[in-house]
Amino acid sequence: MSDVTNPHDSFFRETFGRKEIAAGFLREYLPRAILQKIDLESLTAVKDSFVEKELRQHFSDLLYRVRYQEHMLYLYLLFEHKSSPDPWTGLQLLRYLVRFWEQHRKQYPKDRKLPAVVPLVLYHGRKKWRLSDRFSSLIVQNDDELAPFIPNFSWKVHDLSVLSDEEIRGGVFDRITLLVLRHIFDPDLHSRLPKILSLLRDAGEKQDALEMLELLLRYVVRATKTFDEDAVREVLDRSGVGEDFMQNFIDKYIEQGRNQGISQGISQGISQGISQGISRGRIENAREAVLDILEVRFGGITSGIRKKISCCADLKRLKEVHRQAVLVGSPDELDL
Repeated sequence: MSDVTNPHDSFFRETFGRKEIAAGFLREYLPRAILQKIDLESLTAVKDSFVEKELRQHFSDLLYRVRYQEHMLYLYLLFEHKSSPDPWTGLQLLRYLVRFWEQHRKQYPKDRKLPAVVPLVLYHGRKKWRLSDRFSSLIVQNDDELAPFIPNFSWKVHDLSVLSDEEIRGGVFDRITLLVLRHIFDPDLHSRLPKILSLLRDAGEKQDALEMLELLLRYVVRATKTFDEDAVREVLDRSGVGEDFMQNFIDKYIEQGRNQGISQGISQGISQGISQGISRGRIENAREAVLDILEVRFGGITSGIRKKISCCADLKRLKEVHRQAVLVGSPDELDL
């Protein structure tokens, strides 16, 4: 897997790639009629990206699989991080959906029908989303005689720019994620951030809260390029998250990078923390995701392959194996 250099893409993947955050978002914003028929406990991320490399500066995506009554339903979430809505988003969605279905046919050649996919768009630009959410709106000859021959699917748009902070719903980590995305382009972010961070006081597990703080501050520093060490310390102090909590973060991720600057210090500290096993929960989730894909695709794997995956403690390596698991023709082709 190539390294992700876009801060919006990175933050999106590191947050919405977590089952608890993705499930919390879907629980609040998926159409109720669909939500009532799915089992969110079965939610799994199954593909890294369908977005072309040249478009990843402006778009990110994640594909989820979830049980829907007696079948599996796929939820495709496209994250648009442009300053204004793209009028060709519908054409992109159609292209990505076709790519997924073509991939599905290769993986399941005996299937005679394709699985349903619900397209979702998450947008956090400066301008409101005023575009149509139907593909037929992109076709100029859209009259009754031609209607049967024109693709006409729709997608659900979640425009963070039109929501107030109070209207953003979900659990602690869901709200923090969406609030940061909503205000990342805001010139007044420095004064808003302490209130957003203060939500961490309601997080149940301190280690989980510390990890979310890492993700959030790394994103803010990289995306805005306006936060130095003093600014980060001030924001932490004003957030009221607690002196011991704040000092824990400073000791681990700021002090070690003092000579390299706050941005490099935070990024380096987090990277080292992950490689040293601080995020054990994420490593375990990555192992489960790889094993789940292999079992769904191939109906089972050998004990030797299972043992190698279960013993792997390198998150970056597990992500690469996860990508391979989607593409290989046999479990024996995995580079373990």
